[in-house]
Amino acid sequence: MTSGCRNKILRINLSNGSITTEQPGEAFFRKYMGGKALAAYYLNKEVSGECDALSPENKLIVAPSVITGSPIAGTSRFTVAAKSPLSDAFGNSEAGGFWGPELKFAGYDAVIVEGKAAEPCYISINNDKIEIKKADHLWGKETGPVQDAIREEMGNKRVKVLQTGPAGEKMVRVAAISNNLNHWNGRCGLGAVFGSKNLRAIAVIGDNKEFMKEADKIKEYAKWFGSNMERAGLKEYGDSGTFSIVSILSNMGILPTKNFQFGEFEHADAIDGNLMKEQLRVKRESCFACPVRCKQVVKHESEDETRNVDPQYGGPEYESIGALGSNCGVADVIAVCKANEMVTRFGMDSIGTGMTIAFAMECFEKGIITKEDTGGIELTFGNHEALIQMIEQMAYRKGFGDVLAEGTYRAAQKIGNGAEKLAITSKKTEFAAHEPRGKWNVGLGYAVSPNGADHIVVEHDHCFMGEPNTDPDALGPGDLFPIFRYGIREPFEPMSLDGNKLRAFVVLQRLWSIMDTLDICIFVAEPSRRMITLEKLPELVSQITGWDVTLEELVAVSERGIVLSRLFNAKCGITSKDETLPERMFEPLGNGAIEGAKIPRDEFEEAKKFYYQMTGMDEEGAPLPGKLLEMKLEEFMA
Repeated sequence: MTSGCRNKILRINLSNGSITTEQPGEAFFRKYMGGKALAAYYLNKEVSGECDALSPENKLIVAPSVITGSPIAGTSRFTVAAKSPLSDAFGNSEAGGFWGPELKFAGYDAVIVEGKAAEPCYISINNDKIEIKKADHLWGKETGPVQDAIREEMGNKRVKVLQTGPAGEKMVRVAAISNNLNHWNGRCGLGAVFGSKNLRAIAVIGDNKEFMKEADKIKEYAKWFGSNMERAGLKEYGDSGTFSIVSILSNMGILPTKNFQFGEFEHADAIDGNLMKEQLRVKRESCFACPVRCKQVVKHESEDETRNVDPQYGGPEYESIGALGSNCGVADVIAVCKANEMVTRFGMDSIGTGMTIAFAMECFEKGIITKEDTGGIELTFGNHEALIQMIEQMAYRKGFGDVLAEGTYRAAQKIGNGAEKLAITSKKTEFAAHEPRGKWNVGLGYAVSPNGADHIVVEHDHCFMGEPNTDPDALGPGDLFPIFRYGIREPFEPMSLDGNKLRAFVVLQRLWSIMDTLDICIFVAEPSRRMITLEKLPELVSQITGWDVTLEELVAVSERGIVLSRLFNAKCGITSKDETLPERMFEPLGNGAIEGAKIPRDEFEEAKKFYYQMTGMDEEGAPLPGKLLEMKLEEFMA
């Protein structure tokens, strides 16, 4: 068998307790490589489009890639996928940390969980010893104590624990999954799938790290990376993480504010990451084998218990600050950190949670809901006490939180009375903290991503405004080389969907999908921080696997993942009408540097139509038979 993978997929049926391993073979792993592509294959093969996402018929697929666990920075990531309880369609979410490499060290390439346990349980993987263990004593507890308890029961503090929290147990549709408490598969409500199966956690420990064909060359490159990352700005990035861009985006007029009504937040400096770094940060943490160390850890001690911030739950990144801070109008940095700690303790997606509460705040301020609905809570923008209260209510489905626990789209449908117009979602999925009216590529990505409103479908528009750097050996921001080779030789404007932009979008989606399939961090391999170049990546994959891999092959595998994701959505009944943006995106932005900006509806619809044609989709967005044939997916042709 080739290096890179173990040729072992672990299948666990919680209904009957069976545990089996499958060996798909080298050709299978070279065709799909892991991550999104592998998960999309199994969802199409084994999950019907009609099944309820919270039923035993749904399957949970956890998949690293053939390079996960190498000593190269950024190769720690893995994918969790299932039919999404939030979108009722394809759902996948990637996370870094330590769990993915540990699964490889235990000897497995993926885990498929099916059925539903009769009682709460967790899965224990200790090399080749696999057990389904009772978790009655863990049910209802927060994530920190559960991680401690599982490690004690398995007798090793090195055990990596992938878990949901109380919110997942309650099948909150914005429930998430964490590993080591501070690394998140956040989007698509996949924590609720854990809960629907009475599954609290999958814990793993492994001892076999020998899986690379040319380990010496890979280790040599890893050393080069550590010695040269300062030249690419990654040392500075590690010191600030993503949370340092809050004020920058506000000044640009593209910081989501008060449920996307505005692009500038007057109190942005009060919640900016630089302030957190000065006043609250206690240390930085990393993912497996990564010297960048961009994970920020914050702490605050106060006589008021509601203001204490526990550092074991890490700290907020930009998306959390945007969702729980500016978009809720909250200008209290400690409150934002506390809110982030709470979603981490309860096992919730900070984006979905914050955006849903922001939606409810606008409903409250417009009189669509009142204190009678909210149980007396003044759910106004800027009320950080109300934010904290509502997070807990959502996690445990108490009071008005039970309504919001369904996510923005379903909550709006239930509230009615015009609330539907205030729901900022695509495919029932909340927008991330990026304003599409100032980045039209992001807007198109929100609409056509199989996941719904996904902000990492393509590189964001502003990274391609300058002249291209065409030197493949150069390091640093502003590099257009990855798309230069595809004939995209001119910079483009953020607020445009012209032909040049669409051609770049299609190319960039395929290139970024490589990251989702190989489960590699975009911050070390994306165009704006191109330490691991797209020219270098095939060489590294080849050295790990022993295959003679080309960039063209990687692009084909990544496109296979996109096509299979869209095919699954078609099975679930997703059509062109679902791939749209909320009305607000076609209306003028309320303030800021680009006040009045909007996405022209006719240009958006035309761009979507051309996107379908350029990618081999029919007029409803489903893959054409010819596209399936091109992608070597004949088995999925009707």
